Amino acid sequence: MKLLTFLVALPAVTLALQPKAEYRDLPTLRKQDELEKRWVQKRYDFIPSVLKKHGYDAWILSMREYAEDTAFRSLVSSTTTFSARRRTLFLFHTHPEVENPLYLIDNTEDLWHTLNKTLERIDPKKIAVNIDENMSFSDGLHTGEGQLLLSKLGPKWASRTSSHRAIGVEVVAARVGGEEQLGMYKLMMENVWAMVAEGFSEKVVKAGETTAEDLEWWFRDVMRWRIGTGTWFPPSVSIYRSPSEPSVSEHPAMREGDMLHVDIGITAMNMNTDTQHLGYILRANETSPPVGLLKGLEAGNKLQDLVRNRMVPRRTGDGVLKDVRGDMDKKGLKGLIYSHPIGDYGHSAGALIGMTNLQDSVPGGGQNTVLKNYWTSIELSAETYVPEWGVDQLFPLEEDVYWDNETEGFEWVFGRQTEFHLVKPKHKKSAGVALAEGKSGLVAAAARWMGLQVVRWV
Repeated sequence: MKLLTFLVALPAVTLALQPKAEYRDLPTLRKQDELEKRWVQKRYDFIPSVLKKHGYDAWILSMREYAEDTAFRSLVSSTTTFSARRRTLFLFHTHPEVENPLYLIDNTEDLWHTLNKTLERIDPKKIAVNIDENMSFSDGLHTGEGQLLLSKLGPKWASRTSSHRAIGVEVVAARVGGEEQLGMYKLMMENVWAMVAEGFSEKVVKAGETTAEDLEWWFRDVMRWRIGTGTWFPPSVSIYRSPSEPSVSEHPAMREGDMLHVDIGITAMNMNTDTQHLGYILRANETSPPVGLLKGLEAGNKLQDLVRNRMVPRRTGDGVLKDVRGDMDKKGLKGLIYSHPIGDYGHSAGALIGMTNLQDSVPGGGQNTVLKNYWTSIELSAETYVPEWGVDQLFPLEEDVYWDNETEGFEWVFGRQTEFHLVKPKHKKSAGVALAEGKSGLVAAAARWMGLQVVRWV
């Protein structure tokens, strides 16, 4: 058997290395509670600076069990505090000599007496409450609770009370736990990568047998029983297939030549992740996906770079979106941008950069500004033509980033996908073919780095 290898010039395809992930143990629940309580205290210490920044002297949050303010989960340890009790009230303020915050749990009039007594001591000129028409993180004061609060404050304090969107947004958005909190987040993210790498492999996917639903439930089991986390949304697996093949509705089991997609996130220590990766099921005669799919992933990486580079602190989400759309036009890139902050919530507080159906401006969230001390999910989909399939195909990707004070920019929490997760074919090759393909694989890898396509005849 004689193997002939030819090199044909093609546009360069980026093959940057991506990190390899392993499963990592989370701390014990007791240790998680200790960590969260430290981070909560740092948030308490941070809040007065937010109030001063926006010209307020105090911030009141009042709520009842199962009718919690949206900001509640950012003010307690989620490991041991699951809901508010009785009536729960927080009073944050800027007075340097008075206990901060005032944190009350009561169901008697004593709560209101203590609140008003404290207000007399700190004498705030402006008091913030969470009421907003467009932003949930600044709209946590329930109607009935707000009416009661104003009546208990009396005319003096009620007249000094108003709402201010940025306070709730910036408090919930803040990642105040420093390197310790980021380290735990990176550990969580590595677990997600390890889970996706295993799920998108021949260990789990059996061509002709495994369905998208099968893989979704596999991910759920791994989250709960192997890495010990929850999730803030059920993982979603999609199958993309050449139109020349039977449709997914007709043949729901995964097939060789399918491109796989997963949207997945885990929850632990009051932190949430959000990741979208792509996989490919190799055919028996393939060692990599078709070039058209490789170029689609590359286009997605280019869009990720545009968003990350345009995320400048103090810019609004709408401003970033406008710049990115302009960059896409200049570079001839197509797709959708729908990035969002992430943290205490999966879709968390901060600047929204587009939505799937809003590619010009996002009411409310699009006017929020990019912050230095928060994390964002760069979520998008590139659209490119795949000649092997004869169609324009979407390539959805999502990776989380954090602000890095040293680089003065947003960096990937664990990394970003630049290579497809590969499901190897189940058909075994003869030793001679395997050896020949192994040698030619080195040629192919080198060729791709140089922007060449490998064409082989045996």
